[in-house]
Amino acid sequence: MRRLAVPFALLLAAAGCGGKDGGGPSRTVTTEAGGTVTVTAHEYSFDPNRVAVGGAGAVRIALRNDGDLAHDIHLQRDGEDVGGTPSFPPGDTRSVRLRLQPGTYEMLCTVGDHAQLGMKGELKVR
Repeated sequence: MRRLAVPFALLLAAAGCGGKDGGGPSRTVTTEAGGTVTVTAHEYSFDPNRVAVGGAGAVRIALRNDGDLAHDIHLQRDGEDVGGTPSFPPGDTRSVRLRLQPGTYEMLCTVGDHAQLGMKGELKVR
């Protein structure tokens, strides 16, 4: 019985390790004001989950739904919705053009509890 204790403990420790919520990739992309950034939706993550915009102005966010469920993407600042796409089915892409001021915005999927399950990220405008 004692011989199984160490391998079992190692297995439990490894199971606790991992990436961010949702298990998706964590990376940043950069675009300039007037540019377009494409975000891919999975269950339950965005790729990229961080976006940097090099100045205030209009930005187009295209969401490609590569998941198995309906998703959307919305930006919030100080708890207020700034805009986003409608919810749409897997296999589709939708986009939204938003005028953004300098600051930090939360990207999130507003479908059900997707954001709580890890489907969120950050967009920063310089």
